[in-house]
Amino acid sequence: MATPVTSVREFCSLLAKSQLLTADEVDAVRRRWEAEHPGADAQVEAFVKSISGRKGVITHWQAALLGRGRTDGFFLEGYKILEQLGKGQMGGVYKAVHGLGQVVALKILSASRARDVRVLARFQREARLLTQLDHPNVVRAYQVGEAGGRHFIAMEYLDGETLDEVLDRRGRLPVPEAVRLVRQALDGLGHLHEKRTVHRDVKPSNLMVVPAPSKRGPDNTLDATLKVLDVGLGRELFEEVPGPDDQTSTQLTVEGAVVGTPDYMSPEQAKDARVTDIRSDLYSLGCVLFHLVTGRPVFREASVTAQLLRHATDPPPPLTASLPDAPAGLQAVLDTFLAKNPDDRYQSPAEASRALRPFESAGAAPARPGVNPAFAKWLETESQAEAGPLPTATLPPSPPAPVVKPGTRPAPAAKSAPAQPPWQPAARVAPQPLPPDDDLVDVELVAAPPPPAPPPKPVYVKVPDDRPLTDLNRRDMLMLTAGGVGVVAALAAGYGLARLVQSLRSPKAEDPPPAE
Repeated sequence: MATPVTSVREFCSLLAKSQLLTADEVDAVRRRWEAEHPGADAQVEAFVKSISGRKGVITHWQAALLGRGRTDGFFLEGYKILEQLGKGQMGGVYKAVHGLGQVVALKILSASRARDVRVLARFQREARLLTQLDHPNVVRAYQVGEAGGRHFIAMEYLDGETLDEVLDRRGRLPVPEAVRLVRQALDGLGHLHEKRTVHRDVKPSNLMVVPAPSKRGPDNTLDATLKVLDVGLGRELFEEVPGPDDQTSTQLTVEGAVVGTPDYMSPEQAKDARVTDIRSDLYSLGCVLFHLVTGRPVFREASVTAQLLRHATDPPPPLTASLPDAPAGLQAVLDTFLAKNPDDRYQSPAEASRALRPFESAGAAPARPGVNPAFAKWLETESQAEAGPLPTATLPPSPPAPVVKPGTRPAPAAKSAPAQPPWQPAARVAPQPLPPDDDLVDVELVAAPPPPAPPPKPVYVKVPDDRPLTDLNRRDMLMLTAGGVGVVAALAAGYGLARLVQSLRSPKAEDPPPAE
């Protein structure tokens, strides 16, 4: 256990060893403190408070570690770690700054998890997929790297507010404002769809507006950009022929497990998350839109089972029950989002976005993240060369999708027709389901697999015997004979014992008769 620091000089010695500041910078900080506070070498807490925080030379998180005697772990492959943002079973998330000045969020795989070659292979594949995402409405990953056995992803750092935080403060949003945000989320999901990825956990806490509305003055989101977060639950849609990378993928989801959040989960995802497609994400986003405009989830139940059952069987409550002034036509759009059968929903983010366009309010265009030019150039020359290409599979051309009326199924197309992406505006073709290869993973927060269970104890079950009583086999005869012998022996022993007792109680011949 580390010994707490008891003097300013001791703290400064640790600060110099950490290399957060140069020896000259540390000496200057200490001399300035001693000049302003003579004889205050024991006032470590006051000294740390004066040099940490937003305007200090180190952060509160760095100061706390130094105060416990830690002098390492502040640097990772050119990044200086500033503070911890979160921690999960797979590792931690940290705010950091690159030597070229770019602030990032580092997702670091824990050393214990990295020792599992299957987990490491899956982490690297997911991470390198994230670096291929480049859209203003999806959080961006800059670099995948490793240093000293620590594997990490450098991602776009967002100083914003999630939609659940917005709802906690405001209750609900006006319809035009909510629709503007949902259409941006649809644009982000469309980009994931183009990259052959499904999110599987679309909910308010995974949708962030940047910058945070509460930090800009007017408490609205009309100038904010929405970002889709936590794409790590998504999965590449490789062709069904397993590739070499599939041999090392780890199964972190088993049949029957629930992946997602019950308030926003589609009926088919609750049954089996491995076979969901983009239409499941659209159902979840429809639940988010309902929550944004009404201030409540679609269904409210105390138990998860009851909640999932209502999503599978009950129609959504009418908007007018919570929103009497709901725009005409919005109910029909929500009903399509929340259809129980995926074939009855919108079949692509683009189609859903067009349906919502009449209800949107004007606002600023989504802003792309600002990237330090020197850092961007370094990424092109160094980071991307190290990452290498992401394994892909060659997909066969898809047949064209015919134009069909809503509520009807498209007729099969000719095999010789040219390929056409399933998100084309002119078509309503159901996306292909994911291949059931069980390789779901959350890069940060997936629970570690449980330890191996002990072997089960043998259970002996009595098998009913329908034979008649007179149909005796050899085993029955032996049992019957043994039982009969046991009964006879018991009777004989009882008879002998009774005779012995009687003989002991009867008077002997030589005994005199009792006196009269």
